[in-house]
Amino acid sequence: MNSKLAHLEYPAPKIALNADKIDAHGAELVEGSFEVFNIGEGELEGRVDATADFLSFAADTFVGNKVNIDYSVHLEGLSGEHKVSAIITSNGGEKIVNFDVKVIPPAISRGDMKIATLEQFVEYLRKNPVDGRRLFAQKDFMIWLFNMGYPSMDIYERLASDPNKERAADNFLIFNGLKNKAGIVAEQTDIVVNIGHGESVVTGGVKLRKTTWGYAEADINVRQGADWLKLTKSHVATTDFDTDNAVELDYIIMTDDIKRRDVAIVDVVADSGAVQSIRLQCNISGAFEARLDREAYYFEDGGKLLLHNNTGRDLMIDIYCENFVKFEAQRYFIGKYAEIDFQIKFSSLKAATLAFKKQLQTTTYIHVRSTSAGRDSVKKLKLRLWGKP
Repeated sequence: MNSKLAHLEYPAPKIALNADKIDAHGAELVEGSFEVFNIGEGELEGRVDATADFLSFAADTFVGNKVNIDYSVHLEGLSGEHKVSAIITSNGGEKIVNFDVKVIPPAISRGDMKIATLEQFVEYLRKNPVDGRRLFAQKDFMIWLFNMGYPSMDIYERLASDPNKERAADNFLIFNGLKNKAGIVAEQTDIVVNIGHGESVVTGGVKLRKTTWGYAEADINVRQGADWLKLTKSHVATTDFDTDNAVELDYIIMTDDIKRRDVAIVDVVADSGAVQSIRLQCNISGAFEARLDREAYYFEDGGKLLLHNNTGRDLMIDIYCENFVKFEAQRYFIGKYAEIDFQIKFSSLKAATLAFKKQLQTTTYIHVRSTSAGRDSVKKLKLRLWGKP
């Protein structure tokens, strides 16, 4: 019988598979199937063998031209990653299916939440910061990491030994690239406080905010203005911040220890080493405000000095000026508001001297002074004078 005739009388099967590689990732048991089929002629029959004991099949042999091979990967007692193969031998040839086995540890149960990945741990820690930090330090968490095949167990053990578990858990996430380091910044870095006359104590606040969730702390130092500026906190930490990642840094200004204007510098020194400076300027109102009723006057003229009393009680003021600027008195008691008349009258000699020099204008000053609450208030008003219109 020739070979061609033999082929016709004895058709040959040929084996094929629907997959040659299978990912088997799980905690304890991974089950599935792959398909063996005949792309030749006749009937296919064969057997299946595994290269490792933890891979098994529902049946070791098969007959048929389209057969599902059910498999089970038993991961209990295993950890890490493994390579194993299913070898299929048949009357139609041999095939191999490679299994990429990865042991994923069972999830940690916390209430209704299952934690099976580090990303899920981050979510749990954000929602439950106290319980999340407690879990991070427990032995179960360490075993879970180990079974997961976490590559930096030495780093975890070092961080977990930190007595500040809030800081430890945060640094663990930062190390693994799961979050950024939280900074602390002030919403205002240039603050002006206007203080009314007679106020001996003024309070206020500066809002500090974390740049992201997680652990952060900072020391607060008054670098300038320490004699008159008092802070209610010299240190802030995560527990001080509210759910919006903000905290109010309250301050007290002792106005008796500063002059009309002073500046304080407050440094916020974060645990990351970053420093942010806050400039706080205090402007204290004088006992009174003073201005003239016009911008310029003639050599022979009259005007008014307009005064606003800021003290809330009668105030004594003293006026000093050149002798050609005439007030009825040098000292006045004023109430809330006063208009005090003055006259300008040059002597004949003064007027002649200016005319000789062809000087059509000159300038002098009116000085107004008062003492209230132990603090001097002085105003210097420029008086601009012109020749005859």
